Amino acid sequence: PHAREPDQMEMRDLLKQHHRTVFYAVWLIAGLLHAGLSGLLDDEAYYWMYGRFPDWGYFDHPPMVGVLTRAGGSLFSGSLGVRFFFVLLSTATILGIDSLIEKRDDRLFYAIALGVGLLQFGGVIAVPDIPLMFFAVLFFLSYRSFIRHQGVGQIMLLGLTTAGMFYAK
Repeated sequence: PHAREPDQMEMRDLLKQHHRTVFYAVWLIAGLLHAGLSGLLDDEAYYWMYGRFPDWGYFDHPPMVGVLTRAGGSLFSGSLGVRFFFVLLSTATILGIDSLIEKRDDRLFYAIALGVGLLQFGGVIAVPDIPLMFFAVLFFLSYRSFIRHQGVGQIMLLGLTTAGMFYAK
């Protein structure tokens, strides 16, 4: 029994040090499992059709959701293909939000991350809101960079992230 206690203590210390990495890994794996094992919702099937028939715009949305469903469908079949890039963008959005938080406050991070998760329905469903949030976070990151250094690169990033938001929703 005494030999196991240090191992458990080391594991606890390791989790305390790397809890956010564990959080991201669990978020991504759970999202991919859910994406692949559950059926598409009505809206997702509708957006999947966007990917099957690419265009610059559709009746009610710009083309980003179609681009993402098509790209994912080229890698995987079924619901995982439709949702694959949405799960990745969801995880990247939370990572971006984490980097926007100046003060390392774990409670604030988890409150925001779980709030984003609820907003994105767990970060799994293929809807235009997920790429919109992703590009919005990229916009804020690029804007912070622009404030610190007003260069051509920062201006280009602001333009690209703004375009990403417009193409998303």
